[in-house]
Formats: sequence, structure tokens, C-alpha cells
Amino acid sequence: MKLENITKSFNGKEIISDFTRDIPDGKITYIMGASGIGKTTLLRIIAGLDTDFSGNIEKSGKIAYVFQEPRLFPALTVKENVEIVGGTNDSKDILSMLELDGCEKMMPNELSGGMKMRLSIARALYSDADIYLMDEPFSALDDETKNRIVPKIFAFLKGKTVIIVSHSLNEAASYADNTINL
Repeated sequence: MKLENITKSFNGKEIISDFTRDIPDGKITYIMGASGIGKTTLLRIIAGLDTDFSGNIEKSGKIAYVFQEPRLFPALTVKENVEIVGGTNDSKDILSMLELDGCEKMMPNELSGGMKMRLSIARALYSDADIYLMDEPFSALDDETKNRIVPKIFAFLKGKTVIIVSHSLNEAASYADNTINL
């Protein structure tokens, strides 16, 4: 993926200025930086959710996006929330990997905050995308759960292009192939 001269302003204030970077395909890239510096905005631009910017992006393939907060369908079960995106992976295996097995028939309002975030991640993994954009995907998880499931997630995503916004230096040091500091 290639980002060339990306510039984005909000209310006349430039948030991202002439940003150019090659993001390696099939690798895990962490985007780090202070709050309000434009990390989430950059993800939204890459995803095509924000089109009010200048510059050029070269990318190809299906994109899955894990937002900073869970965006679930309240009237759908856990299993239905995963499978609604369509995919070729096994939803049962993915739910098990994310320690949501046995929750398939539960509704989102019956889940804890960490479970909701894991469900959002499960939906992205189920989609079998080429590019995974993740905005603070593990911040709602307690340390024990994070230590158990994050290695499994990255093993599952091996060979995929993954871009993660995070404030966790330890996490980036453990998993990043590439780091961008904004």
C-alpha cells in the first residue's frame, strides 16, 4: 500500500500534512502517536470512510475495519453479528479463538465491554479480508485475556496486511513488523 502526500484539515487546522509512506503488504504496521494527532483519521482515509483529503492512496483488496468502539447490530445474536459480513472462515472457530464459544446465541446487550470488542474483532476476521484496519482493538481487554488471545489473532492474520492504531509501546514492540510514529 502506498500513501502519497496525504493532507487532512479540520476547521482550517491541518491534522495530517503531506504524509507519504509505503506500508508493506502482508505485514503488521502499528501507527503510534499522541492523542489527537490524526491516527484514527489516517485509518478512516485508508478505509475510504473519509474522502475529504488531498493526496493519493494505492491499495487493493478487501478491507475489514475494527473501530475503536464496538459497532454491533443490537437485534442480532453474536453468531449473526459475525456472519453478517459474509466470509469464508468458520465462525465457530473464530468465536472459539476469541473465547466467545458458547455465546453464539447471546445478544450484544448481554456481553461485557471486552466481549463486545472481541466480537467486533471476530467479525473482521470472519470477513477474510486482505487488509485489516484496527483502531485500539485490544484496549478494552484485560491483561490476562489480551495475553491469551492476541498471539492467536496475529497467528491467524499471518501474511495479511494489518494496520493498528495503538498507544501501547509494549504491544507494538511485541507484534509490529513496522511502526509509524505520527
